[in-house]
Amino acid sequence: MLPVTCWVGEPPARLTGTETQWRLPLPADRHAGPSTLATVSYGDYFTAVNDYLNGAGRDALALALHGQRGSVFNLSKLDGIRVHLVKHGAFYHPARVTVTLGTQRLDLVLNVAVSLAGRERLAAEAAYLGELEADFSPRFIPRVYGWGAGRIGNREALPMFLGEWLDGFHELHPTAGAAGAGDEPPWAVWDPDQGRWHLSPGQVADFFRQAVFILTHYFDPHTLAAIQAWHHAAGDFIVRVNGAGLAVRLITVRRYGPLFHLAQDDPLTLARLLEVLAVFFLRTSLWMRLDRQDGVGDLTWAGEAFLAPMWEGFVQGLESMARRNDFPENFVPGVIAYLAGHDREAWMALGETILARFPGELPETDLLRRRLARHTEGLAQIVKGRKV
Repeated sequence: MLPVTCWVGEPPARLTGTETQWRLPLPADRHAGPSTLATVSYGDYFTAVNDYLNGAGRDALALALHGQRGSVFNLSKLDGIRVHLVKHGAFYHPARVTVTLGTQRLDLVLNVAVSLAGRERLAAEAAYLGELEADFSPRFIPRVYGWGAGRIGNREALPMFLGEWLDGFHELHPTAGAAGAGDEPPWAVWDPDQGRWHLSPGQVADFFRQAVFILTHYFDPHTLAAIQAWHHAAGDFIVRVNGAGLAVRLITVRRYGPLFHLAQDDPLTLARLLEVLAVFFLRTSLWMRLDRQDGVGDLTWAGEAFLAPMWEGFVQGLESMARRNDFPENFVPGVIAYLAGHDREAWMALGETILARFPGELPETDLLRRRLARHTEGLAQIVKGRKV
């Protein structure tokens, strides 16, 4: 048996089967308050994790260690495996898995699906991450080493996948407190080691630029597929200080598929690709401005100052797309010229079409409808090369 120990909380505290918390139910997610998943306890969670790591997950562990050390690795030589439950999410309850051998240490993430929604998504997400790693370079998402399930006695097993831990990266959200630039609330990075710290306005702009770049980088112009179902409020994008700027990564791919399905007798043409890119950019720029205060509070709306960085990130993503697909040199200028031909009314009409497909009961939909006119007006000016 691999030497697995269980940890919870910040700062981390060791948890064993003799303690009361072992028998308490897991919180449903980080902002559900007293709501719990009554059928899955902390002990159930760690029992399933231990079963996976000592069973179906052994190959994934070996693959992760092989990637780190560059050689075949005997798991029996490990000094310890520390499993630290770090978050209660609506889809997953991720743990930081720290593998030690002497003075060497490797951190991994184990995403465990406890909720029904998470169980339904996990296998597909692990597959998406693996496919995108194989098909796209450079990489801005975590590597997946394997997935399977861990048993809890004779009950239904919990599905989980083992992946790359992005060291030093943390989620970020607009936060309550003194306003930042203009009326913009400050943005806080959730750093459990250093405490929460605020981004400068320039760093926030850099975050928006890179986030849009990443989503555009992973757009497939041949299948019209894009990363979908992401949300800032879920902590899907994470950041790490990189000199005066930031490094940004996307940690989840809940859905990857075509924005439009073409009929067999409706071939993909350049004109159709341009139309879809317009939809993609407008849809992305709208959703990119949404978050929740401190990740769990009221919906927030990012200010006008971030439209230009989003456009810059989109253009950089187009350039990455063009290089990857060996498109002609005039591809990116052609897309820019096409989008610049859209006036405010054209963007507004396109936005109304997009929002008509959003579920009306979503609070995000109502906020987007109220902000659409101002958003499309600013967007039209930015795309035409004007300041807002």
